[in-house]
Amino acid sequence: MTVFYGGAFLVLGLLLGSFYACIGYRIPNNISIIKPGSRCDNCLKPLKWYMNIPVISYICLKGKCSYCKAHIDISSLIVELFTGITFMCSYLYYGLTADIIVPLILISACSVTAVSDFKYYYVSDRVVFGSTLLILITYISFSSFNDYKLKIVGMVVLFVIMLLVKIVGDKVFKRESLGGGDVKLMLPIGLALGTFNGLLSLFVASVLALIAYFLLDEKYNENLIPFGPFLLLSCIIIYILSSMGYVF
Repeated sequence: MTVFYGGAFLVLGLLLGSFYACIGYRIPNNISIIKPGSRCDNCLKPLKWYMNIPVISYICLKGKCSYCKAHIDISSLIVELFTGITFMCSYLYYGLTADIIVPLILISACSVTAVSDFKYYYVSDRVVFGSTLLILITYISFSSFNDYKLKIVGMVVLFVIMLLVKIVGDKVFKRESLGGGDVKLMLPIGLALGTFNGLLSLFVASVLALIAYFLLDEKYNENLIPFGPFLLLSCIIIYILSSMGYVF
């Protein structure tokens, strides 16, 4: 059964990853996530069902639109694989328990934000507040208040710290040092991790973003690196390490 459920979570993650990539593109461009259906971003022709199978269609079509032959952005493939693999790994570690819900929420938020922030420097309020609400509902449903009250405190503390960092950074550099979306992401991150692990996650995110800055310096020549995906990715890493007992 482990193999069956693991495969099911892999397929579910691949399907949702395709949807998340679509959301990450449509929300910043003010396009409905419901209509129109899947289509080529270049020629706008609707895609047939067999052109929209996660991973498989990309490989079979050699990364090109079947109609206009325009290259399909590889970010969709990366998000599909990331979501599918991490969904499967979450099941293999947490099993079919309530403990799997929060990491799946964080993975989903990371997948959407990776597309919207890397492409458009945009972090959706719907993703931020939606994931925060879902995590809170999960705690209320499966834990006692004493179990998660410190995480609520952590959410507030991290949000305030990040807001202060932004205010000071904006004054020192005389430009926007952090996006408002990055500050708001401290809400779901703080709620998932609490104060200490949240701060540790922030440090890890900074290291990851610094590495990306040097690797992608030519692409992001305005000295702006999307921070949201790194914040959520580091949150997932610290959350899992915490579950394994490697951090507090």
